Amino acid sequence: MSTDKLFNFLKAVETVKKDYTCGHCKEMCVKPVTLSSCFHMICSNHFRDLKLCPTCKIPLDGCITYVDEQLETCVESIKELNKLCKDLRPTNIEASKAAKNSKSNKKSESGHENKQKVLKSDKNTSLLSNINTKGIEKKNSKGETVLHVACRLGKVDRAMDLLNMGANSNTKDNAGWTPLHEVVQNGNLELVRLLLQFNTLIDVPGQNNETPLHEAIRYSHVDIATELVKNGADLEARNCKGETPLQLASEEIKSILLEAAEDLQQTQGVNISHIANIHSELDFDDIRVFCLSHVRSVSNKLKLLAKRHSNLHLETKFTKKVTHLVTDEEDGVCVPSIDILQGIVYGIWILSSQWVNKSTEDSLEHFEEYEVKGIGNKLYRGPKISRYNKYKQLPGLFDGCHFYLHNFTTSYELSKTLVLTKAILSKLITDASGIVLRRVPNPELIPDSEKLIPYHAKKGGKLEICSHYIIFKDTYQPMYNMAHIKALPLGWLIECLEKYELCDP
Repeated sequence: MSTDKLFNFLKAVETVKKDYTCGHCKEMCVKPVTLSSCFHMICSNHFRDLKLCPTCKIPLDGCITYVDEQLETCVESIKELNKLCKDLRPTNIEASKAAKNSKSNKKSESGHENKQKVLKSDKNTSLLSNINTKGIEKKNSKGETVLHVACRLGKVDRAMDLLNMGANSNTKDNAGWTPLHEVVQNGNLELVRLLLQFNTLIDVPGQNNETPLHEAIRYSHVDIATELVKNGADLEARNCKGETPLQLASEEIKSILLEAAEDLQQTQGVNISHIANIHSELDFDDIRVFCLSHVRSVSNKLKLLAKRHSNLHLETKFTKKVTHLVTDEEDGVCVPSIDILQGIVYGIWILSSQWVNKSTEDSLEHFEEYEVKGIGNKLYRGPKISRYNKYKQLPGLFDGCHFYLHNFTTSYELSKTLVLTKAILSKLITDASGIVLRRVPNPELIPDSEKLIPYHAKKGGKLEICSHYIIFKDTYQPMYNMAHIKALPLGWLIECLEKYELCDP
């Protein structure tokens, strides 16, 4: 091992040791617990006497502790690894560190550049630090992960360590904010730049569908807004009121942002592809299949595969646990059914039964090649579009839409495989982030709280500002055709689900 590689390896060990060191006694944790307020770790026997977190000094009023049996195992593993590393450490390791830091500082003109250099070398620690990545993603009562808390408190070094350990920079808290929203609101440009180096999605809508760029402009953080635009932020993204970042900006800021857009440094396409690949790998770790195939040999082979592969589980009911639907198809197209539509709404994999036939007792096929291309039609590519919508953490298909189901008092057969009731339709709509109304909406008296902009409506399309829909069965009365309210047939609603698109009528 070269000197540089040895140095980086030893440095990684020290970084992990630091994460498992008690903030109170400064020793490796004994019976470690995690504080719910800030996710820092301490020895369990110190908690009763503490009023402040010994690491970040925030009050512990109302704080509880999480106990994770894996933590203690991890601590013991690090202790053993540390013992093995003692023989590898040169006696002048501190001198080596000083020399390396000095050399790095000479190459950097600013503190920001130096941070980036440390970050790049620290990326080697991620594999070592993945010993306890599950703990990193635990949430407190506000839905915040430890990265949320570090970003909210402006802890740059802590955030860097967590990102190097594999923390997800795109997780939403209960209010819909991501870590990027947090640092934008606090005006922390250094943390913004740090997050953008770790495949952070830049246009994730938070509360009221406000993107980080909306927030940067609202808080007058021009330098952050410029940085976001240079990294591909959408100047035309609409919040629930239809406001875009450009519309919120003053004329002076608008010109700055438009100039920044011409100096585009990266787009979000690469990040989205990378995140989709990560999700595919994660989806492979825990495959929960609900089988819709009518071919007995398919269901029999699935049972055999489940016995041979520990990551494959069969579900007897279609619940939110299901990650994959297996169905029969022809030329990449499957017949629409309630379960298929529900699978699209959930954004899960909808696979051809050929995935089962081609998989063996030794290995399971990858999913991409066997994903159903269309629902009822080759052009209706809802499965993949909905999956990517979920990966990008965008709102559901019917976000901002209110539906009244007219005269759905009995079941209605749209096709032999699609028999719908009001309850089934209501669930599909609400699971897709829509709202089902109990009364016919009055076009002249729409409440302000319901005057929303549909997130997935096409800009400049017929539904751009249409927040209310009256859905009829096969024959319908075109009683309303206004910009904000329309009467449409049930077939339109089903087509929207099959395409995962708010289709222009």
